[in-house]
Amino acid sequence: MAKIDKAVFDSGPLIHLSQIDALDVLKSVKKIMIPYGVFEEIKLENQNSRLIKKIRIVKLSKNFKDISKIISEKYSLGLGESQVIALAKKENTGIIFTDDLDARTVAKSLGFEVHGTIGLVLRTYREKIVSKNRAISVINDLNEKSTLFLTGELTRYILNEIDKS
Repeated sequence: MAKIDKAVFDSGPLIHLSQIDALDVLKSVKKIMIPYGVFEEIKLENQNSRLIKKIRIVKLSKNFKDISKIISEKYSLGLGESQVIALAKKENTGIIFTDDLDARTVAKSLGFEVHGTIGLVLRTYREKIVSKNRAISVINDLNEKSTLFLTGELTRYILNEIDKS
């Protein structure tokens, strides 16, 4: 499993990792892009300048703003989520990171590979970018200290997956 060349991120994974000071998990993606709408969400939610330095903020052209609006209306997605899908289409990247279930469903139906914060942590661990102890710590912190909702069952499953490998 190699590093991801480029991916488009929704605000959730960026905010959740920032809340627990786990930006090192982002190292498995070479080029992180976000639409301006997501940048606005991150700015409101988080003043972490280290996070902002790691990402490329992209303003959508009118054509892709229109695509974003159509996606938003057709699938009842928020501005950030619909802009993420439009940006992934514009940049011709097949990978989107979001923790929003509706956005994940829509993006998958449109042919994108979709992962969330947990998938990113597991990938970074499997690539040996972070140690087993660091991956376990990040999962525990996401569960206990971030705004990401994880069930106890999912947390145990993820920790077991890390422990077995």
